[in-house]
Amino acid sequence: MKKSIFHFSILLIGVFVLNTFSSNACSAFMLKGKGYCTIGFNENWKTMPGIVVVNPRGIEKQSLSWNFLTAEIATSEKRIKWKSKYGSVSFNLLGIDMPCYGMNEKGLFIVELYLDKTFSTPDSTKASMFWAQWIQYQLDRYASVPELIANLDKAPVIDWWPTFPGSHFFVSDKKGNTAALEIIDGVFRVSTAKAMPIPVLCNKPYQQELQSLNKYQAFGGAEPFNLYSRKWDDRFEKAAHLLKSYDSSKMSPLTYSWNLLDSVKPGQWQFVADVLNEELYFRSNVGKAIKCLKLNQCDFSNKLSILYLDINSMSEGNVHSNLMPLTVSLNRNYVEQGFPVGYENAAFYKSRGYVNLKHAIDEYVRRTYRLKE
Repeated sequence: MKKSIFHFSILLIGVFVLNTFSSNACSAFMLKGKGYCTIGFNENWKTMPGIVVVNPRGIEKQSLSWNFLTAEIATSEKRIKWKSKYGSVSFNLLGIDMPCYGMNEKGLFIVELYLDKTFSTPDSTKASMFWAQWIQYQLDRYASVPELIANLDKAPVIDWWPTFPGSHFFVSDKKGNTAALEIIDGVFRVSTAKAMPIPVLCNKPYQQELQSLNKYQAFGGAEPFNLYSRKWDDRFEKAAHLLKSYDSSKMSPLTYSWNLLDSVKPGQWQFVADVLNEELYFRSNVGKAIKCLKLNQCDFSNKLSILYLDINSMSEGNVHSNLMPLTVSLNRNYVEQGFPVGYENAAFYKSRGYVNLKHAIDEYVRRTYRLKE
């Protein structure tokens, strides 16, 4: 049922005010139709440090596992090398090549969302790769959702935090394809195309969320859905109903995407992409003003200077002129801020393993990017 723009705006505000979901409540969606395609993402957790990075193409890289990063002496484990085929813009909690999400110059987008009880099956024939670098690996190598999925069995084994549940991934591309990539019982489960009729992902397995959605009237069931629900478990259903209610004659897709994010649960980091126009918009709970980077304005051929912006910057609008060169010491500063936020294990930060991790990342950055100290 279509509503007037006034009534629907009031509904969005009301949903926003009544929402009180728990932490780790991330959500991602795609809003698409004739002439438009947007992506939205909420990172709901806590105030977080981080950087937005312009990642160039043509960079030779090597895999980093948790064991490699934290070991006292060199390990003999299998590692892989690759060259970044595509440039990208990424949003990183843990320093360069360690994004939570990002989009490459071909329009491939990938984001990590918390999923309890996730684990990978060890495979001695493959390299292991820390989950954040695994995201950058996909952005570096693939242009579309079908291409990424076709190569998924060849991808490195994902290393999660040692004492923390893992994640699943929302993936999309410029043609409007989406996929949910999930490791369930140690095996990749991929929902895409007809198996992903609703382009939304939250923090439960996708097929479980879809089954729950199908009981509501708007999706073929018998039960009404309360858009004012305060239940954490209703975020998927809420996003799905709001996507279904969109009327492009009433509100622009960009404005609607921001409203949808706030209605589902405002995030500490928020991201909206105008996929067709290659524009990336973002803000944080610290830097509240909306900022923009345009992929066609990014110089992905520049290997001599890695440009970044603090994700909590107070700047506004087009921020290309605010980008600054990254250095080894600046990257280390974000590593030292980000890891304790991402991996809540006080004992680790008093251990030799943490010292080793910082040293290993410094050496990786020096060797890979030749950054200034």
